[in-house]
Amino acid sequence: MARALPFDYALRNLGRRPLRTLLTALSSALVAALLVATTAFVRGLDTTFSGAAQADTAILLSSVAERDVVRSTVTAGLSDLVAASVPGIRQIGGAPAISAEIHMGSTLRLGPGPERADEPTYAGFVRGVTDRAFAVHDAVTITSGRPPRTGEVLVGALVGKQFDIDPARLALGQKLRFEGAEFTICGHFAAPGTTLEAEVWTPLAELRGLTKRDDSSAAFVRVETPGDFGDLELFARRRLDLELVVIPTATYYRELSDYFAPIRALAWAMAALIVAGALFGGANTLNAAVQDRLRELAALRAVGYGGFAIVRSLSQESLLIAASGGVLGLALARVFVSGNAVSIAMSAFSLEVDAVSVLVGFAGSLLLGILGTAPAAARVMRMSIAAALKEP
Repeated sequence: MARALPFDYALRNLGRRPLRTLLTALSSALVAALLVATTAFVRGLDTTFSGAAQADTAILLSSVAERDVVRSTVTAGLSDLVAASVPGIRQIGGAPAISAEIHMGSTLRLGPGPERADEPTYAGFVRGVTDRAFAVHDAVTITSGRPPRTGEVLVGALVGKQFDIDPARLALGQKLRFEGAEFTICGHFAAPGTTLEAEVWTPLAELRGLTKRDDSSAAFVRVETPGDFGDLELFARRRLDLELVVIPTATYYRELSDYFAPIRALAWAMAALIVAGALFGGANTLNAAVQDRLRELAALRAVGYGGFAIVRSLSQESLLIAASGGVLGLALARVFVSGNAVSIAMSAFSLEVDAVSVLVGFAGSLLLGILGTAPAAARVMRMSIAAALKEP
């Protein structure tokens, strides 16, 4: 049976060249942290849209809006028409679960007026709602304060991170200005795993007046039977004068997620390039280590240790460095990635370091250690003992 080099031999070798070991571990840490961040970004982008979807909810949009809720306009009385004409609408608290809403982007300013030319402005997403919105959007929970009344707004949990401002500036009682009016922050809401958290909600009627609109952007409708939107679609086909299209929220948010597929692919491509660079760097470092220890390794071969035993020991060294760097990278990702928000257009989503991202990051660093050994292993297996012993 072929002899194996003891594990402590690989362990002691790590301390022989501490600077090289440290730099290699740091490259593994970078790879692990990058993979965690990329995975958190991609998963956040996917789950943010899927989290907002509800199996029992559909959106009534204008048929000429090309499925864009911001560009859509529907009649202001659509909610009452649907409630009176469509059977199977879910009733909550004795009222039909239909939410007429205005969705729009706006320029927001913090603090009371008047406006100043040098004050910072923020591109935000404003949603005009009624009390029925809370019956339709299950994900929304008011965490402090109360629903907005005239002259008030409800602020999502990610708005402060999206604007990169001190959360105290969005505390209860603080002022927000947009569309030429001043609003008081009356509450905060959370909707984990959705882009709703990056929105500002205000009463629908007041927003109509400020924007000089007599319509809504869309109506969100909940039905009693999840997935059964047949009656709603029949209503849209019959009322040709309203020019409506029915889109289940699951379909709408899936299409939004598909729209960002190139961004996800670009994120993975950038991660792959950095991993490849770290892989080549690690392989070159280990190959240089073999060159420095050529006579030592040849002596081990001469006293009876086989090539596989030496390759195994080199792999142990590489994996120890990669695992140490991977743990460091996971810790860095936990500190600098978890809980941060990523802004997309006028929306945002939160980054979470979950079990999947940790697994991908640590597995990537270990894979880096394994693959980085390959060139050095090939050199050891082809090594001529007599020639290596004559190396200076």
